[in-house]
Amino acid sequence: MEPFDQQQITRALSAAAVDPSQWTMALETVAACTASYGVAVFPVAGPLPFVSKAPAMEESFETYVQDGWISRDVRYRGEAKFMREGVITDDDCVPAELRKRMPYYQDFLKPFNLTDWAAVRVGRGNLVWNLSIQRTPDQGPFSATELRWLAKLSNSLDSIVQTSTALGLAKGEAALHAFDFSERAAVLLDRRGSVVRANVAAEHLIGQGLQISERRIFCQDVRATDQLNRAIKAMLWSQETSSTPPVVFPKASGGKLVIYPMRLPGLTCSPLSAFHAILVISDTDAPHAAATTTFREVFDLTAAESQLAGAIAAGKDLETFSAERRISKETVRNQLKGIFLKTGTNRQAQLAVTLSTLIPKK
Repeated sequence: MEPFDQQQITRALSAAAVDPSQWTMALETVAACTASYGVAVFPVAGPLPFVSKAPAMEESFETYVQDGWISRDVRYRGEAKFMREGVITDDDCVPAELRKRMPYYQDFLKPFNLTDWAAVRVGRGNLVWNLSIQRTPDQGPFSATELRWLAKLSNSLDSIVQTSTALGLAKGEAALHAFDFSERAAVLLDRRGSVVRANVAAEHLIGQGLQISERRIFCQDVRATDQLNRAIKAMLWSQETSSTPPVVFPKASGGKLVIYPMRLPGLTCSPLSAFHAILVISDTDAPHAAATTTFREVFDLTAAESQLAGAIAAGKDLETFSAERRISKETVRNQLKGIFLKTGTNRQAQLAVTLSTLIPKK
């Protein structure tokens, strides 16, 4: 007789792969079916400070991140066997006697009454996740029969990863095409800040102040490259931050590339998503002749507001616009507040994206 209800587990995970809003319910189902305390989904490569998890794991995961255990997780020692066999326990990571003295187990897990654990591989190749199943002392360790069954389950979950990843990439491609339509460059990034996809407009900027090598974006200005890397990391490692201030890459032509790093929750809400952020890039040399009139008509902007909107869409910062128009920074800020109100936006990066969708293709 099977120890767990595989049909119920796979049905719940399959539903979550199609509809990311069901991930919490799916993980609760896995916990119930395996007679465990809680379950979470961790990426094997490129950890982030937020993952999909059953409600029971919320408090322990918060401590895991805030107290720095995320960077001292000794369970990664079992990664080779995990990748090879599809399932591991703490015995495959740290000997039992050593666990009695190790801070990870005694200072972190023990206060939460978490002891026995099994990790199930979900996916293969470059797209691998860890279905982390945690038990308490009362629930006891996983038996040999249960572990064999979990290993079989691992092999049956490949289609779930493929479905979730394909749907996520389809959404990402649609977003890139939308930016292409408005001739706005955009690049999708994974959880490590590496390039997953770049649209045609972004590819046209390569060599014009923008370079992509080994899936990383950089320019000849080391300081600007470092600023972009820090901005991406700050965004990916903060649950509250959905965008960061723009980063400017100088162009050899004398113009500038203005890069807006953003996290788009609607596109990255699945734990199995292949990407977690998008860079929207504005080229200050790109002409947008009809943009000012369009913005004025669509959003009922004043003449002054539409001029500022056109400048923002072209990638200019407020200080440059203020100097060019010979108006005070306070006046420009007040105009920006009016634009935010009329466009339903509240951040300059968000506004730039909204405006870019109205710039027609030549």
